[in-house]
Amino acid sequence: MRRRAGQSTSRGSGRITGSIMLETVIALPVVLVLGLSITQWALIHQARAMTDHATLMAARAGALNHAQIAPMRNAFARAIVPMHLSTASATGFETAFLTRAMPDARINLQLNILNPTREAFSDHALRDHRGRRYLPFRNLERASTRPGRQSHINVQDATLLRVQAVYGYELKVPYAGAFILQAVRMATRWTKAFGARERVMIASGRLPIVTTATVRMQTRAFSGRQFPLRSDLPGVAREPLNSD
Repeated sequence: MRRRAGQSTSRGSGRITGSIMLETVIALPVVLVLGLSITQWALIHQARAMTDHATLMAARAGALNHAQIAPMRNAFARAIVPMHLSTASATGFETAFLTRAMPDARINLQLNILNPTREAFSDHALRDHRGRRYLPFRNLERASTRPGRQSHINVQDATLLRVQAVYGYELKVPYAGAFILQAVRMATRWTKAFGARERVMIASGRLPIVTTATVRMQTRAFSGRQFPLRSDLPGVAREPLNSD
């Protein structure tokens, strides 16, 4: 009788062990995918915050450099160096900026000026001694607040530099990154919210992060091709700006 009881206990424990192993085999992939997904979304949130800060730095650089794209791209690249930094030192920072952040910003970043528009130059621009058209940035409190006929904004709003950054963020977490990208690729088939550059980023395995920043111009903005036509902007960008 004792021998049978021992055998019964042994068989029962074997069944329990087998059940635990089966549950582990089923649950482990689910837990693994969930953990990887949480990690990837946390990294995306961090990248979003860093891109938002980098866009502000780019806009500030543009405000101090006549709304030129090159200084803005340089400032954006310097702000995203922590994404590429491997050594916490001044030398490591500069190395990461030159070898990784700057090439990344050159290839995977699109900077768009949403304001001022070319119509704003037609309405409010002055000319310097060389005949170049520019938007004034001094003594705006004394200027007229009447909206222009073509731009539909006054000179105070015309001297607000609004910059949009579209940055292609690389998803590095295994499985989770590929799953998110596949979901985004499927979404591009059903919506027109993604532009051509954003679709290229998605196709190349990067997630587009779109941020905007608005600052007051601190230098003259000279008329150029970097400024858009009002008709080419999305509806949100055409809304009057708040110059307060």
